[in-house]
Amino acid sequence: MKRLWPAIAVLILLFLCFFSCTVFSYAVSEDPDILKSGDYEYRLQPDGTAMLVSYTGKGESLTLPASLGGAPLTVIGPNAFRRCSSLFYVELPDTVTEIGDYAFFYCRSLSSVNLPDSVRVIGRNPFAACESLTDITVSANHPYLAQRSGVLYSLEDARLVTYLMTVPRGDFTAPDGLRIIGASAFYLCDSLTGLVLPETVTSIGKQAFFECNNLKSINLPNSIAYLGEGAFIGCRALHSLTCPVSITEIGDSAFEKCVNLEELVLPEGATAIGNRAFYGCSSLTSLTLPEGISTIGQNTFAECTSLQEIVLPEEVTYIGGGAFLNCRSLQTVNIPEDVTYIGSNAFNKCSSLRSLEIPDSCFYIGAFAFYGCTSLSELTLPAMLNTVNDGLFAGCSFEELELPPRVNAIGNQAFLACTKLTEIEIPAKVGSIGEKAFYGCISLEKVELPDALSYVAPDAFDRCESLVNPPALTSLPAAD
Repeated sequence: MKRLWPAIAVLILLFLCFFSCTVFSYAVSEDPDILKSGDYEYRLQPDGTAMLVSYTGKGESLTLPASLGGAPLTVIGPNAFRRCSSLFYVELPDTVTEIGDYAFFYCRSLSSVNLPDSVRVIGRNPFAACESLTDITVSANHPYLAQRSGVLYSLEDARLVTYLMTVPRGDFTAPDGLRIIGASAFYLCDSLTGLVLPETVTSIGKQAFFECNNLKSINLPNSIAYLGEGAFIGCRALHSLTCPVSITEIGDSAFEKCVNLEELVLPEGATAIGNRAFYGCSSLTSLTLPEGISTIGQNTFAECTSLQEIVLPEEVTYIGGGAFLNCRSLQTVNIPEDVTYIGSNAFNKCSSLRSLEIPDSCFYIGAFAFYGCTSLSELTLPAMLNTVNDGLFAGCSFEELELPPRVNAIGNQAFLACTKLTEIEIPAKVGSIGEKAFYGCISLEKVELPDALSYVAPDAFDRCESLVNPPALTSLPAAD
C-alpha cells in the first residue's frame, strides 16, 4: 500500500496541473462571440444582423460595408471607433439603424461623418471629444435626427445629443420643445460661454457640460427635475448658479472642480446630495443645505478650501468619509442632534475649526476624522463612542479631552502631536493603546493607565517630554 502513495501523489499533481492550465487557458481566451472581417470585429445579434464591436485599422477615409460576414451591419457598438486617431472621414451604410454610446469618442482627426436616414437610435454623445469634427451630415427630412448649426438632436426623445467642439465661441439658446440635455452633450466644449434653456427641459444628463471651461452663465428652468452625475464637472468659469425648486437630487460630482463658483442656491425641496457633489469648489465661502437633506456623502465638500460656514439641516444623520476634507477655512459647523455616523477623514485638515460638539447619538467616528485640525481646542465627544480610531485627533490643539467611559481602545497615532494636551484620563474599559498613540504630546504631564489594559505599543508615549511619571509599559504583555 505504501508503494501506491507516490503514484497517487503524481496523479493528483498531474490532474491539478491539467485543471489549472485548462482554467487559465479559458480565462485568457478571446471572446468566442466576437468575429472578424478584415479590420472589423463584430458580433452577431439575435436577429441575425451584425453589431460592429471595434475597428482595428488605421484608415483615414472610411466607407463602412453594408454587411459583415454576410450579416447586415445594423449597429455601431459603444466605443467601436474609440481613439481612432487617424480617422478623418466616415460614411455609414443605410443598413445602420443604431449608433452606440461614445462610438467615435476622442477621434481627434475626424472632421466629417454622414448619418443616413436609417439611423433611428443614437446613444450618449457618439462624437464626444472629436475636436476636429465640423460636419455631421443629416438629411433635411431625416425621420429621427436633426442637425442645426453644429448641434445634433434626436427627434424621438427631444434630446440634444451633440454640441460640436468646433462651434464658434459664444452663447447658445436651446430650441423650444427640447426635453433632455443628453449625457456628455457639451463634452469639452470650450467655445460655449453661456446657455439659455427652454422651460420644456426636464433633465440634464451625466457629464453633460464636462469641463466647459468658458461657460460663465446658465439658466436652469423650473421644469428640470434631474441633474445628472458630473453634470457641470470642471466648469471653471461658472461663478454663480441658482438651482430650480423642481430639482430634488443633486447627482454625484455635479459641481466638482467648479473652482470659481462663489454663489450657489440649492432648491428647498432637495432631498439628496451625491458624493463629491461640490468637491474642489475652492471659491465657495458659505452654503445652506435644504431641510430635506439627511445624508452628507463621501467627499461632498472636500477641498472647498474657502468654505467658512455651512449650515447642516437637523435631518442629517450621516456624515460620510472625507465630507469636509481640507476645508481649511471652515471655522464652525453644527453637528445635528441625530447624527449617528461620522466617516473617516470627515474633517481632516480643517485647520481653522476651533470648537465642535458631537451629539450623544453618534456611535462611530472614523479614522483620521479630525486629523490636522490644528485649531481645534474645544471638543465634546458623544457618550456612545467606544473606539478612538487611528489618527482621530492627531495634531489637535485641545489641552484636555474627556473620553467617554464606553471607550475600550485607542488606535495608532490617535493623539499624535497633540502638543498642547496636558492631561488625559484613560477610561477603565480601554484594553489597548496603539502605536504612537500619544507620540509627540510634549505638554502631557500626567496619564493613568486602567487595570483592564492588556497592550500598550512600545512607542505609544515616545517624545512625551513633560510626562512626570511615564507608565511602566514593560510590565504589560506584548501584542499577539
